[in-house]
Amino acid sequence: MELAVLLALLGAARALSTCRSLDLEAARRKRIEAVRGQILSKLRLPAPPPEVPGWHLPEDVQALYNSTQELLRQRARLRPHEHPDEYYAKELHRFPMEPAGDGEGGHGGHGGHGH
Repeated sequence: MELAVLLALLGAARALSTCRSLDLEAARRKRIEAVRGQILSKLRLPAPPPEVPGWHLPEDVQALYNSTQELLRQRARLRPHEHPDEYYAKELHRFPMEPAGDGEGGHGGHGGHGH
């Protein structure tokens, strides 16, 4: 009996709900279309250009691309994974570029003018 009442209340609650379930696939498609529109706008194109049938990259360009990708993968494997904090310097070292003094003489034959 309690189960029947609970199911009846659940059905009534669903009927009163105004929220729709979120369709993630529809949201993804809308976002892709928005990005496509932004790209076309930046390129000042009214529509995407038509695809050229039978067009392919020359083999030397494709080989260069593939070798570059392989090189990047090798570098990523060899490089230790850095923590974001390690990207920034921990200490600041200051090296004065001009000698200390009143600016007179001692500049190696430049007549007292520093560079």
